[in-house]
Amino acid sequence: MDPYNSQHTVSFSNYEDSPGTEASNFDGATTARKSVRRKWTPNDDIVLISSWLNTSKDPVVGNEQKSVAFWTRIAAFFAASPLVAGCEEREAKHCKQRWHRINELVCKFCGAYEAATREKASGQNENDVLKLAHTIFYNNHKKRFNLEHAWKELRNDQKWCDVATAKGSSKKRKGEEEEEVDGFQSTESKRPPGVKAAKASGKKKVVIEKNLDEFQSMWTIREKDIAAKERLSKMIMLESLIGKTEPLADYEETLKKKLIDELWS
Repeated sequence: MDPYNSQHTVSFSNYEDSPGTEASNFDGATTARKSVRRKWTPNDDIVLISSWLNTSKDPVVGNEQKSVAFWTRIAAFFAASPLVAGCEEREAKHCKQRWHRINELVCKFCGAYEAATREKASGQNENDVLKLAHTIFYNNHKKRFNLEHAWKELRNDQKWCDVATAKGSSKKRKGEEEEEVDGFQSTESKRPPGVKAAKASGKKKVVIEKNLDEFQSMWTIREKDIAAKERLSKMIMLESLIGKTEPLADYEETLKKKLIDELWS
């Protein structure tokens, strides 16, 4: 007997005896299949980045829209792109999650690239700097950077650079997400404050100044921590160069000398 036909017959029999159970199992299997989402491809990332940039630059909705509306527009922009025609539809929450992942890693890689640029030796080209940036990123975060396609899309976009810089200089307060959408704050005009509000504002100003002093103190500590990590990264790079058994390339030899001078000068 054909195994497929045999199995099919049993299933059909079970369906006739207990249709509710069979239907329930079928719906569960369907739900399970639907829950498996397609992985994001580089092409998907490029479309998502384009959607974010175009939506954020829209002067009509760029400032005052709520978070849900903002990401709903991005998801719609993404779905309308011919580059993803026929592919699985991405929900707004999935677009938001993926964007934050891209944004976080690209920001970190920008830091690694800036560090590599500062270490650029005479005779090195763009490819040498990029390779060094990948090395610095790996040394700092213990994982490889695989979003170079996203970095190339974002690195020279002024809007993204402005938002990334603003986010890097201040932390979002609790409960502020609905009023501030990924770097865009509401610009709606407000009424002048009353007497009580003015007094409260004066007290708040004292607190802000105190918090500012504390922040500056923390930032000084942070700068020292960054300097220590940068020194450690240089030492790791130097050790990797010294530990190579094969002859070093010219740019590697130059980099090694420069690291030695900076670390022990």
